[in-house]
Amino acid sequence: MLKKIGILIRAKRKLLNMTIEQLAEKSKSSVSLISLIERGKLDNIKIKKLSDIAEALDMTLADFFTNQNLKGVATLDLINYLASLPTEKREATAELLLKVIRL
Repeated sequence: MLKKIGILIRAKRKLLNMTIEQLAEKSKSSVSLISLIERGKLDNIKIKKLSDIAEALDMTLADFFTNQNLKGVATLDLINYLASLPTEKREATAELLLKVIRL
């Protein structure tokens, strides 16, 4: 599980053009911890620390534990964007996106 989390953390960090050092500083973690996580070399991590890393990446802790098929960075960003909209706007936006996708 932590290996998949590390892959997601690295992908989001790179998408944000953030260095390991910047992520470590922003999440109040060590560079070595971030590096271990990203390389899948960590056996366990405290939920609070994982939450700090998620927050530094503008993610939620739940993003790490969602459906395996929905774990891409862009997919999570889209899901979180849609979830942030008011219900009526969310539905209208989803319908529009689906129309565009099906062109």
